[in-house]
Amino acid sequence: MLETLVTDRHEQLPTGSPHVGLYVHIPFCQTKCSYCDFNCYAGHNLLIPAYVDALLRELELYGKNGWAAGTLYFGGGTPSLLTPAQVATIVGTCCSALRLPLDAEVTLEANPGTVDEQYFTDMLRAGVNRVSLGVQTFVDADLRRLGRRHTAQGARDAFNAARSAGVKSVSLDLIYGLPGQSLEGWERNLVDALELQPEHVSLYGLTIEEGTPLARQVARGIVEPSEDDLMAAMYETAHRRISSEGLHRYEVSNWALPGHESCHNLVYWKNRPYIGAGAGAHGYLNQVRYSNELLPARYIAAIADGSTSEVEREAIDPALERSETVILGLRLDEGVSAADYQDRYRRDLRLDYASVWSEMEDLGLVQWHGDTACLTERGRLLSNEVFERLLPE
Repeated sequence: MLETLVTDRHEQLPTGSPHVGLYVHIPFCQTKCSYCDFNCYAGHNLLIPAYVDALLRELELYGKNGWAAGTLYFGGGTPSLLTPAQVATIVGTCCSALRLPLDAEVTLEANPGTVDEQYFTDMLRAGVNRVSLGVQTFVDADLRRLGRRHTAQGARDAFNAARSAGVKSVSLDLIYGLPGQSLEGWERNLVDALELQPEHVSLYGLTIEEGTPLARQVARGIVEPSEDDLMAAMYETAHRRISSEGLHRYEVSNWALPGHESCHNLVYWKNRPYIGAGAGAHGYLNQVRYSNELLPARYIAAIADGSTSEVEREAIDPALERSETVILGLRLDEGVSAADYQDRYRRDLRLDYASVWSEMEDLGLVQWHGDTACLTERGRLLSNEVFERLLPE
């Protein structure tokens, strides 16, 4: 029954079809952080073996229906709660069922405090070749306020463990705009991060998400969010500091040494199709955006019963797809090429959004380099102003 439903919902592709991105969600955590609104759950780790079995079946069904994966990304939650054997089994299924190439980028998100050198050594043997460490900050007091379990030294130890194990591509995640964080304090974070010499850095401005403990603290006046001008100064400082170490910005929030850009995330930013597997995972196939059952136990039960785990779907019409391609492309430093847009849609990029380009150029938010539209530095700070105008009416 499940196989039939997957085929009905996601039209079968012929063998040899282009590889798509593959995101595998691991919704388990030791504790949930105060700012987090991701689909993750603490205290449910006993479900992990059954959850992995359900994942394997879901992945096999995508493979039976002709899909092929070009990248694999383990996100969460805390994927590093999986054992190396469990990761190896998932990677093996992706290779056999979804034709994941042996040299594909395979990324594992890991939390410091859950890993050591032996773990990373075993993960390399399991097929992982890229690690994203959720450091967030190198200030112990801020880590405690965020509900993180690791310390600043624990983050350094985790990075060094990955290095010692032979992981050649390590990314660090950092958050700026934390309550009470000064520009000088943020600069010290950057110094600590760059001293480790990572191949990739991802930055996230703190957002206050409704329903989180942090949002309740803000509502009660216990903490105050950072002001927009300070957030902008932190971003500009980060760009200057990170670029000085030889990492180039290739997307609004991501910097990398040449050859270490996230291939998987580029699938999103180029608005290409991707599979979302696991509880709460989102996918985008055949111009349909869909999401799976949120709760791990209900996801496991749905797969076991032979019914679909999908709970929401939205057909993306051509006008919205074009707009999203332009919006996501503008997040990239390379911008949006009119020639690529013409090849993909048989339409003129300048004409389709003529009034937007004119207005945004006048405001100094967008500029053209030949046939390529790019955000200016000011446009990166005010990107939502541009993106809102690009959405179809």
